[in-house]
Amino acid sequence: MPKFVPRQRKHKVIAREKAHQNGTRDHETASSKNDSNALEILPDAQKGAREVKRAQLREELKGQAKVSGKKAKRLEKYIDNKLKKDENRALLAELAKNKIDTSLFSSTRSLGQGKETKRQALGRALRERQAGVGQGDESLLFERRDTPESYELGDHDVLESTNNRFTGRDGATSRNDRATADTDTSVNGGDAFPVRPTAVAVGSGLKRPLEVDDEGRPVIQKRQKRGGVKSKVSLRPQPIQPETPPDDSEEDHTSDGAVEDEEWGGFGSEESAHDSTDSVNVSGGSGEGSTDEESGNEESSSEEESGEFQGKERSSAFKAWAHEQRNTALGYQPVESNTALLDIPVPENFQPRPLEQDPLPQELLPTQDTGRKAFGVSVRRTSEIQDARLRLPVVAEEQRIMEAIHNQNVVVVCGATGSGKTTQVPQFLFEAGYGSPGSPTPGIIGVTQPRKVAAVSMSKRVGQELGDRSDTVAYQIRFEGTTDEKTAIKFMTDGVLLREVASDISLRKYSAIIIDEAHERSVNTDILIGMLSRVVKLREEMSAEDSKLAPLKLIIMSATLRVDDFIRNRTLFPIPPPVLNVEGRQHSVTIHFSRRTHHDYVDEAFKKIMKGHRKLPPGSFLVFLTGHDEIQRLSKKLKLASGTLNPVAYPKVRISANDAPLEVEDIEFGESNETINDDEVLSSVSGEDNEGDEGEDDAEFNISDDVGTGPLKMHILPLYSLLPTREQMRVFEDPPEGSRAIILATNVAETSLTIPGIRYVFDCGRSKERKYNRDTGVQSYEVGWISKASANQRAGRAGRTGPGHCYRLYSSAVYERDFAEFAVPELLRMPIEGVVLQLKAMRLQHVVNFPFPTPPERQSLAKAEKLLQYLSAITESGQATQIGSTMAKFPLPPRFARILLVGHLHDCLPYTIALVAGLSVAEVFIPESQAVPAVSAAEGEDRGFRTNEDVAAETRQAQARQRYRDVHRNFRALDDGSDAIKLLQVVGEFAHEPTEQWCASRFVRFKALQEAQKLRRQITGLLQKDVPAFAGLAFRERLDRPTPKQVAALKQMVAAGFVDQVAIRADLAPAPPSDADGHGKARKPRRAIDVPYVPLHPTAAAADPRDALVYIHPSSLLAHLSPQECPEYVVYAHLQRAAADPTADPSAARPKTRMLALTDVTGAQLAALAKGTPLLTYGKPIREVVETAAGAATRECWVVPYLRAEGTGGQGWPLPVRKVTQRKVPGKGWVVE
Repeated sequence: MPKFVPRQRKHKVIAREKAHQNGTRDHETASSKNDSNALEILPDAQKGAREVKRAQLREELKGQAKVSGKKAKRLEKYIDNKLKKDENRALLAELAKNKIDTSLFSSTRSLGQGKETKRQALGRALRERQAGVGQGDESLLFERRDTPESYELGDHDVLESTNNRFTGRDGATSRNDRATADTDTSVNGGDAFPVRPTAVAVGSGLKRPLEVDDEGRPVIQKRQKRGGVKSKVSLRPQPIQPETPPDDSEEDHTSDGAVEDEEWGGFGSEESAHDSTDSVNVSGGSGEGSTDEESGNEESSSEEESGEFQGKERSSAFKAWAHEQRNTALGYQPVESNTALLDIPVPENFQPRPLEQDPLPQELLPTQDTGRKAFGVSVRRTSEIQDARLRLPVVAEEQRIMEAIHNQNVVVVCGATGSGKTTQVPQFLFEAGYGSPGSPTPGIIGVTQPRKVAAVSMSKRVGQELGDRSDTVAYQIRFEGTTDEKTAIKFMTDGVLLREVASDISLRKYSAIIIDEAHERSVNTDILIGMLSRVVKLREEMSAEDSKLAPLKLIIMSATLRVDDFIRNRTLFPIPPPVLNVEGRQHSVTIHFSRRTHHDYVDEAFKKIMKGHRKLPPGSFLVFLTGHDEIQRLSKKLKLASGTLNPVAYPKVRISANDAPLEVEDIEFGESNETINDDEVLSSVSGEDNEGDEGEDDAEFNISDDVGTGPLKMHILPLYSLLPTREQMRVFEDPPEGSRAIILATNVAETSLTIPGIRYVFDCGRSKERKYNRDTGVQSYEVGWISKASANQRAGRAGRTGPGHCYRLYSSAVYERDFAEFAVPELLRMPIEGVVLQLKAMRLQHVVNFPFPTPPERQSLAKAEKLLQYLSAITESGQATQIGSTMAKFPLPPRFARILLVGHLHDCLPYTIALVAGLSVAEVFIPESQAVPAVSAAEGEDRGFRTNEDVAAETRQAQARQRYRDVHRNFRALDDGSDAIKLLQVVGEFAHEPTEQWCASRFVRFKALQEAQKLRRQITGLLQKDVPAFAGLAFRERLDRPTPKQVAALKQMVAAGFVDQVAIRADLAPAPPSDADGHGKARKPRRAIDVPYVPLHPTAAAADPRDALVYIHPSSLLAHLSPQECPEYVVYAHLQRAAADPTADPSAARPKTRMLALTDVTGAQLAALAKGTPLLTYGKPIREVVETAAGAATRECWVVPYLRAEGTGGQGWPLPVRKVTQRKVPGKGWVVE
């Protein structure tokens, strides 16, 4: 292999040759140019000398020895440093030859300062004196002192005092004492001070003579502060003294010194030493360093001087005692110069103003009842319960809460979800003596809950936590209760307490009332708070008269309460109650919003649940939906996806769709919109659909702080209000081993309930609410967005027993844009005739003055009073009648109470009670869409084929529909046109066989009928107690079949309670509505549910007349009649309109307003029922008038009655001609009796 030869670059070779040729000529220039980046460029001579010295040092140090490369570098570095030091030493020597005295120089810091400080002036004068210039500033350096004769100092003392001014910090003098003495002698004319014997006085035995002021008091030096030296020099302008002879110089000097001592407090040896040292430092410094130090000292001195002269002299007890002893020995009476200035005459009745301080919060103010006795109740709890209580945030606030309750009669407690207020505050009161017979407050502790489920569950939980006193906790709901004589804490619904207030306005058996979950703002809660605000004031007045009766304590608790409605409502509480804020939820909850808001939130919830079940660690799921239908739909999908509900496998047999029978029922009654396709369920679980969206949502299920895999099985549980209590209590039980509890609930699980094990919440963000249009009277159940407060409540369910997560099925943009802060109070969106009747029965004539937390509109109050007039409950002046007072005693709406009071005719009272009980409970019948199983849409139908499984499913559906209709046909045995009588038959038959099997076979709800049976017993007891005519009434559980005459009477009794809610068939109305084409003829309906009716009170004032029409509901018995058989008049319970589909075409037909019919009625019956009400008016006599007697004031005639709603135009509906008796009234004419 040839030897490697580096490649020669031509341009580099040429450059080297040129450099070699010009090397000699440009050597000098190149040498300087090559060093252009050196730290120091030196002349050639100096550089040569340095190189010579470097070579000498290298030879001396290195010698002949061989050293390594590292040591050679260190040697070169040492030589460089040594050469630099030698050069610096020579430079300093040259500079020392040109030294300049800088003692008279001024620091640049004083430039622009203006007036110089005392320290600067003294330093300047001293420096000029030492330099031999500025002899005119002697007045700054020397001062005259005057000394009393008994305390004259000798020459030695004067010299010593003068010399001490120039003593340094180390005890040495700057110039010796002799030099100072010579200077003083030269200043005073060259004569020495005459020596005088020093008089022996107080303090002469001290080491240093005692310094005194002009009043003879000893001068006590102040303690020196850190951070600098105090200056005793004052630069005030010196008065011009007349020239004195030399003989008086000593006296004048001594006198001046005495005066100066009085102002400065005297010179001490240490202070004088410090001052003189500063002077030496100022004058003896050289260079710039001393000047800077001088400037720093001057600054600190000036700051301390200003601080000292502005500050107040510190008082000393020893100093005052020493002054007093000295003055007593000398017989001296000091004169206070400031006494006359401060001697201000004081008025006789003068009282000094108390010291201002921040007021205490209301809950910590001392109680006015100083005689209140301390009372406590001991409770034994298990260690587990006690540990759990101590972890609750509200327990730490027990002292503050109880002090506020003791000091105030009304307290508002705001505690976020999970704080433990619902279970702990009643225990605080119980342990403080409330509810104990021997305590000052023996009354019961009442706790109200908005729902029955919460009242029952909370009573059980508090009973467990009270340990050995669990028997003192009970509950009372509408139809049942566990209260007895031992009860101290009573949980109840707000309606129960509202009835007790109506019977006992002072609530004597209660000592404290807790209104829990006040943020829900139900009608009963608002009315209860308004009533209790007056009851608290009444009890306070009663307790002042009777010491045995304690004031009533009212505690309003909520998690998200609009406090302004309570503390700023002076009508409700004239004195704003204190608001106690308790710490938030016990555990943190992470919120996860969806990227998009899906319209089908049930399907979205299903996908989220399936993903979360696979990926999330152990923990139960709580899913919020809007109603029972959605719970059933989602439950079926989850069971089918998890394998709990498997469809029956049939062989795949394909037949033509044209060969399958088509039933009429399938045309008349459409299927439920919420059908479930098994194939779609399985595909969505397997992830075939929406593959792109799956990656986006998976991140929210990746919880980094939790490790583990969730259980494989699902334990699905429903929870809603109509569910039987036994089924509701299942959610509090632990799920089976290896299963995850998935609870599908409505908003009943939003508040108060603490379901164990809930760690994950899935919130759809919607709820189904009953909305009431006060203008039209139409009620509708609409699904709408909840409030932000409710959303936070739902999220808080996940943080009750541990850290949790809330998955919201809507985006954050929707949350911020569409969610209100708080829900609208129910009082503003519901009929309030029952509330008005209760207030009228309490002799409150002007309901508008009632202290509502949120006052309703006057229009709603006026409409409620008008309805009570129709029911004969109040007079035209607004006072409650005897009928109205009796109606208010029943736990029923005013309409149902009116039916009861007329139900004793024809021996119909037991049937009337059963009928009213059935009307009072909700949803007795299961809808056909839920009772009949839905059939999945088969994909084969699009190709014209169906499987054998599809045919079997349709067969089951047809059979179930046939059974459903047969059952309802049997319920029409008593009457074919009255839904009220149908309901009566169901209640009567259930009383003969009250089992769940009977209810399941009849497609009715067991829980609703069970409540109706309890209500029957309760109403019977109330009639026995409150109505003397029914004192002998006995409860009969099983009723006989009513006679046709009783059935007809019962139908009229029902119409008496709903006499204002009547509709006439549109084609029989005085002014029939026109069709859409405007030809004046109505379209001929084909079904009964398409027959239009005109209500007595118009539903709307829309441009389209068809919007003012109402129709029969498909679930009514009248829906099975032909259009020609529909009755002329129909009495209905209320109007209902389905919510419009937001995805439907805007040009499509709007949903119709349906009336939930009660019974049919004739025109003659309406005339009899409406008699005496403002709804009925009479025309002029149409037949021959027969007077009872000649000139009598009464007559009998035939007239035409007219039924007309007040406030509407026209004469009304003409009813059949009726014979009436008229009486002549002066000024009014003939009036129908």
